[in-house]
Amino acid sequence: MASRVAAETGRLETVERNTLQEQIYQQLRNSIMSGFFKPGQPLSTRAVAEAVGVSVMPVRDALRRLEVEKALVVGHNRTLEVPRLTSDTLHEICQMRVALEGLAVERAASAIRPTDIRMLESLCATMDEGIRNEDSDAYLQANWAFHSQIYQSAPGEILMSAIESLWLRMGPYFRMVAGDRGHVHTAMAIHREIVLAFVQNDAGAARAAVVADIETATADLASWLELQQTGPRAVDGS
Repeated sequence: MASRVAAETGRLETVERNTLQEQIYQQLRNSIMSGFFKPGQPLSTRAVAEAVGVSVMPVRDALRRLEVEKALVVGHNRTLEVPRLTSDTLHEICQMRVALEGLAVERAASAIRPTDIRMLESLCATMDEGIRNEDSDAYLQANWAFHSQIYQSAPGEILMSAIESLWLRMGPYFRMVAGDRGHVHTAMAIHREIVLAFVQNDAGAARAAVVADIETATADLASWLELQQTGPRAVDGS
């Protein structure tokens, strides 16, 4: 039973009784952006409640908030599930990410601190370790933390909110290519280019590297989607 619940709900943790809805909402939201859930994966109120150790009421409210954000959609049997993307939507999100994340990284370049850079280097090391251990969860969590660390350094709450809304749609798809060695090694090379650009205080290079990261991931995901449409695909990122 415990292993089945874990498979359905990712690495959710038990929560305290205060502000239950907010804690559950934030856990689920971060898990979606980090890629812990797969496209089309159902998230039942009961399974999530069992995973975090609470009643169904705060879970239902948290799931409803995520539905409003389009991070979840109504699927089979009216159970909420992680939405699937079409190729057209994938490319539309790519264009929006290039615009928004490109702006954010340029802003961050003038505001980022040495402590932030050290954190980025540490997160790169964590991603490397996840790749070596074939631990997609560790890699994906550190990947979102890496990008989040950069964008949170940029002035502007509205910009960060807009970026997160796109990651809520994209996060589950990153799991689909997280087990692809070619993809993750290319991503890590680009991540190091981003860090180097910050060390050298080169906003243009930082922006170019982030754009390359987005466009490379989009190309890999577009290939994955095309294979899904033409035949079975064994890659599940686990």
